[in-house]
Amino acid sequence: MDEIDLKLKALLASPARQEDGAFAERVRLRVLAEQRLADAERKAWRRFAAEAAASVAILAAFVLLARSAPGEAGEIVPLFSPAMLGLVLLALWVAVAARPGAAAR
Repeated sequence: MDEIDLKLKALLASPARQEDGAFAERVRLRVLAEQRLADAERKAWRRFAAEAAASVAILAAFVLLARSAPGEAGEIVPLFSPAMLGLVLLALWVAVAARPGAAAR
């Protein structure tokens, strides 16, 4: 290399930098936070799927109970029947599951 090339190399070379420990720590903490968020999201979707499946099962049982009970004229579900008990239990379950702060478990 000639003298001009050496000067150009010296002028265009990036300055030597020290490691930025604070930046590396911020990146590490952000990665950990994203991993925890992804884990929480997976757990929430699993819980949602389980509760949706349970809801479908309960509603199917409610429909079967309502169809098996003899109904009087004008009543979809008799007041004192297993189907009404199923509906009351379903309403209680929804009320307990939807209480404020249930998401903070």
